[in-house]
Amino acid sequence: LLDRLRESGPRSIRIACTHGLFASGALERLSAQQDVLEIVCTNTVPVPVDDHEEHRVHADKLRVLSIAPALAEAVRRIHNGESVSALFDAPRGE
Repeated sequence: LLDRLRESGPRSIRIACTHGLFASGALERLSAQQDVLEIVCTNTVPVPVDDHEEHRVHADKLRVLSIAPALAEAVRRIHNGESVSALFDAPRGE
């Protein structure tokens, strides 16, 4: 996929995924790509980053976003009998 993307000549690449499973060294392989500036995922599954030096280098490009605010708002709406589907109507600012 990165090779196909590179065919269009991007100056840099940012990768985003919902569930960062990063199986079989995927995080290390993606992070090793010089044109990949950032890898973004949510904290829906634990991200396997430990304290070994080589893993810290790869983790520098990784940004893990918390889904806690979205879950909290959904629970609040359910508790108050409000619409949960309204959460999907439009993006909300930070």
